[in-house]
Amino acid sequence: MDNALLLGLQTERVLQRRLDVAANNLANVNTTGFKADELLTEEVDNTGASAEVGPTDIRFVRDVGVGRDMRQGEVASTGNPLDVAIEGNGFFMVQGPNGQPMYTRDGAFHLTGDGQLVTGDGRAVLNSGGAPITIESDRGESPQIGRDGAITVAGNEVGRLGVVMFAAPGALSKVGDNLWDAQGQASEPFDGVVMQGALEGSNVRPVVEITRLIEISRAYQSAAQFVANADSLRQRAIQTLGQA
Repeated sequence: MDNALLLGLQTERVLQRRLDVAANNLANVNTTGFKADELLTEEVDNTGASAEVGPTDIRFVRDVGVGRDMRQGEVASTGNPLDVAIEGNGFFMVQGPNGQPMYTRDGAFHLTGDGQLVTGDGRAVLNSGGAPITIESDRGESPQIGRDGAITVAGNEVGRLGVVMFAAPGALSKVGDNLWDAQGQASEPFDGVVMQGALEGSNVRPVVEITRLIEISRAYQSAAQFVANADSLRQRAIQTLGQA
């Protein structure tokens, strides 16, 4: 493939991936506990492109994955006793699609009719032992959740939120529905704080992402024009040589 087309198309591909990541961040600006993503790239040495004059090696970048921004989102008070936020690097343990524990920062919990504590989409919230939490209260009293995750009703402990940490939280994998998979990484005891009646917001910075979208859009247009010009130049060269 012509060098100009090779470089132009690879540039468009990377910019498209960057656009997808930025757009997904913006789409989750109001998602509780969401962590922003960023495309990771690396320089490619062996591109298959070369020139007869220096520099003889032509290089470009390719995407190698997505990094996570694990910074704390803003915590806002809701007054709902079953809303819980984490201050620190911990994750709530919840039941995943296959029955195995998954992890989330979204603490917008509620009770089912039979007293089971579940997430907003109905997944069972797990205790420190990995079992679903059931809160029985026949007095109509609201559960109290301590800073250590202990759940009490009328002064009696009825459960304890399973909150864990990971040595490399950025290495966890997003699996959709605001859930994370540990990818075999061992959990560690949580040393942060659990806050009742509050939720952690997304850490996406809308102004930054909108600015990034504008920059990516302009860069993509330039790359597309570069490819179009290179293709037009090649076609004119072929026509000229054909008439000679």
